[in-house]
Amino acid sequence: MKSKLLLFVIALAGVTLGYLAGGNNRENDAAAQSKPITTAYHIVYLSDPSVEHGKWTLEMAQAYGFQLLESWTEVRKVAEVHPLDALVAAQSKFAELTETDRTWLRSQIEEGLIIAGIGIDIEPFSAALGLPNLRNPGEARVPVGDDGYILFYALLLGTPQDMQLMREANWLEHSILGEPVKLDTPNVMIGHLGRSRGKLTNEQEIESFVQDLYGAIDYFDRVRAEMAGINKN
Repeated sequence: MKSKLLLFVIALAGVTLGYLAGGNNRENDAAAQSKPITTAYHIVYLSDPSVEHGKWTLEMAQAYGFQLLESWTEVRKVAEVHPLDALVAAQSKFAELTETDRTWLRSQIEEGLIIAGIGIDIEPFSAALGLPNLRNPGEARVPVGDDGYILFYALLLGTPQDMQLMREANWLEHSILGEPVKLDTPNVMIGHLGRSRGKLTNEQEIESFVQDLYGAIDYFDRVRAEMAGINKN
């Protein structure tokens, strides 16, 4: 089972953020398939040793080139030197989040860090991130399960002043709830968020999960490039 929820809005005079919902959207996967295999992603897998979720193991993560870490403190220190493209965390690690970790994680997510939880259900995952429930409207309450994953990504681009105003207005929470924030500004702003979930019970599902990560990273890279191009004009 796999489901996705995507949002993407560009505003030329003011910004309104709302949901565009759709199932079986393969945009991210197509982007990932076009990614040169020689291009490196910086993805961290945060987990205790010997923890397995379905067919997903530390050895599997390492084979995909993920950096293996065991604490949030290590994650933050590594990110200071080499910013992360994505962070994948095992279920047990979300219970170890401190307020310092949560504050850091929230700022990273709004800057485009892709975050995935392995073996954690949607509600505790949402709560750990300090966000409203990320379960899709009308989505059946089927558990993610110990052998599943939930993935979330968000990005806000604009002038520093506009982005600060949007954050003060809790744009991310309101966007998730389908209550768009409206900012009266002549500047271009781009807001994006999305969510997907799936299983990790076989090689095909694991490959799909990794492609979800790669696709989200690629997509945000393109969005940032588009914004840079707009700012030059």
